[in-house]
Amino acid sequence: MDPFRGITEPVGRLAAALTRRGTYAGHLRELASTAMTVGLWPLGVTEELLAPAPVAGRRVDETPVLLIHGYGANRSNWWYVSRRLHAAGFDRVHAVNYNPLAADLPHLAEDLGRRVDQARDHFGVDRVHLVGHSLGGIIARYALQVLGLGGVDTCATIASPHGGVALARHARALRGTGLATVAHQLRPDAPEMVLLRSSARPLSTRFVAYYANLDLIVPASRAMIREPELGATNLLVKDHGHFSMLFSTTMASSLVHELAVSGSTRVPVPVPLRRAA
Repeated sequence: MDPFRGITEPVGRLAAALTRRGTYAGHLRELASTAMTVGLWPLGVTEELLAPAPVAGRRVDETPVLLIHGYGANRSNWWYVSRRLHAAGFDRVHAVNYNPLAADLPHLAEDLGRRVDQARDHFGVDRVHLVGHSLGGIIARYALQVLGLGGVDTCATIASPHGGVALARHARALRGTGLATVAHQLRPDAPEMVLLRSSARPLSTRFVAYYANLDLIVPASRAMIREPELGATNLLVKDHGHFSMLFSTTMASSLVHELAVSGSTRVPVPVPLRRAA
């Protein structure tokens, strides 16, 4: 096993990508999006209570959408996506906060399950949609596959490390301190990731995974859901990175489409993104 694979792998991808003109604009977009993510962070420290948004006489999709941020982030990550969902008729959008330093992956998944039950009870519905970025997508999958969470119509993940994170191997030194427990559980050979892959089976939940060709944190090959039992739809967000995907108009439009086709309301959106083979 190459101990430096977590470092050499993204560097190699970057070197290969630099031969394309669109790569430069994509990386500049990623830098700007990273700066915006940091700037918005203070606005998402607190979490709003669940409450149905007012409906001004327009037809809406009543299925609640729960947005789950990634490691070290908070609900402010969903500033752009939530607005696109509201504009498309999803008025029950709720971005949750969690602390990855306070619990491990199984406990974070348990907490998400309680939030799903709370949302269903609050709105009086049977099913919700889950959308997770990075670690948030893994928490959602773990809750569904390993813990048997039900009542989820669509689970959409954005830049989530379904194939593990090679860099997580270097978190071994901090294991047990609470600083990197979840990060260490994301390494490809971690028991939690092995269990996630082995527990794949046909479920009533529909899975959609967005991946980007310029993501240096979670490369495209690891951001796809490859287990055939789940029948996942893998969608490429071209020339975007780990954070710029959250500000991508193309990705947001596709997400609206994918959630709409799962529910009873059909929302007109542009042509969906290209499916991966």
